[in-house]
Amino acid sequence: MSISSSTDSVPRPSLRRVVTVLMAPTLMSIMTMSMFAVAVPVIRLEYALTADVTSWLLVAYTLPFMMFMPLYGRLGDGLGKRRLLLFGIVLFIAGTTMLLFVRSLPLMLLARAVQGIGAAGVNPLAMAIIVQFAPPEQQGKALGTWNSIGPAAAIAGPLIAGAMIDALGWRSILIPALLVGFCTLVFTARFLPPGTRAVRPRTVIRGFDWGGVALFNGAVALLVFFTSSRPITGVPPLRDLRLLAAGLLLLAGFVLRVRRRQNPFIELSIFRNRNFSLASVCVSIRMLLMGGAHFVLPLFVTDLYGLPSAATGSLLMLHSGALLTTMWLGGILIDRWRSRMQIVVGLGIESLAMLLFLLLPDGAPLHRVFAILGLHGLGAGLCLAALHLYAMGAVSRERSATAAGLYSMVRFGGSMLGAAIGGVVLYAGLETHGMTAAGYRPAFLFYLVVSVIGALSAMGLTKRMPRPVE
Repeated sequence: MSISSSTDSVPRPSLRRVVTVLMAPTLMSIMTMSMFAVAVPVIRLEYALTADVTSWLLVAYTLPFMMFMPLYGRLGDGLGKRRLLLFGIVLFIAGTTMLLFVRSLPLMLLARAVQGIGAAGVNPLAMAIIVQFAPPEQQGKALGTWNSIGPAAAIAGPLIAGAMIDALGWRSILIPALLVGFCTLVFTARFLPPGTRAVRPRTVIRGFDWGGVALFNGAVALLVFFTSSRPITGVPPLRDLRLLAAGLLLLAGFVLRVRRRQNPFIELSIFRNRNFSLASVCVSIRMLLMGGAHFVLPLFVTDLYGLPSAATGSLLMLHSGALLTTMWLGGILIDRWRSRMQIVVGLGIESLAMLLFLLLPDGAPLHRVFAILGLHGLGAGLCLAALHLYAMGAVSRERSATAAGLYSMVRFGGSMLGAAIGGVVLYAGLETHGMTAAGYRPAFLFYLVVSVIGALSAMGLTKRMPRPVE
């Protein structure tokens, strides 16, 4: 049988093979993201950017990355997950090539957006394939194993990027990203088994809710622009009411359309499930903290400690190493204990890390910064597989790609907000206190408050994870 539930006459590939193949596109996207995070302080200096504009180097990628996830998920159920995954890889390579050659900041942001659109399909499609293919008792371990390539890539990425940036400039990091992209395309096309489709592609495309896609993505983009409006319209953040009004108008139109259509772009009914909704909120907060850490900490150690790119890469490598340590363990533990406390403890550890960052005095030793970030990584890794299973176990396998797309959208929406809102808060802090520890404290306070909300939200999950819906 193929990855999609199809006929018994087709040989079923091994779970190990499927998970291994799906690690390749994940390696491609995460390694590139982690390498680019090291380059952000250098690009900020080269283009003389303020903190809120600097955040758009990340938001330009994560905003379309988030918005297109449910699109890949919905189309994956009809057009085939493998086909869409390969399309996304090609688009990611195109965006990376564009970023290598453009020089103006607007075109750089456009190239980042193309990268984000291409990479958007990796997580929802890979998750849906694994959940659909793996037996219920092996899903946690399979997801944990697949996810482990993320921090592994994020360990290697910053080290490679730091050395290359110091020696050759920040654009040099795009060369290994392109090489990995082309290898991923060949590897995935050759070894990922094709699925089966019950509906003709032309029928899926003609019947798809493209109007809903336009309304939803337009609303999300405008509301994000409102949050960090200075780089877009020149108006201070949260004050350009034109963006807010237009965003809310499109959002209202989208909700009305969902209620009237039989097969809408986003099935809001999925969010009626308690575990799916709360797991989505918690994973979004987890990613908000991750995105915030990868945005703020490189700037923090550059401004306060004067670290070169190679040392900044070592900092992010440590975080990814800590993440990897508990991510694999978390997959095994959730299969065994199936308890929400694993999520509560993980988010609680992240809250403690943000509290320690907030309390850092001026002149604190650098090793303390490294230790706190490592602690944050341990908490973030512990809860990830549990969050995936609490969410995906709440939906049937037939709706797995759709649910994975929505879940991934909310998840990485947190990463985008971590950089966008974090950039606005950081800009205000630095304007008031200058490039000091006090200037960074408002950002750490923001992340602390959000992390506590996440830990409390996890208490609303069912005490034990229910068995997956068939």
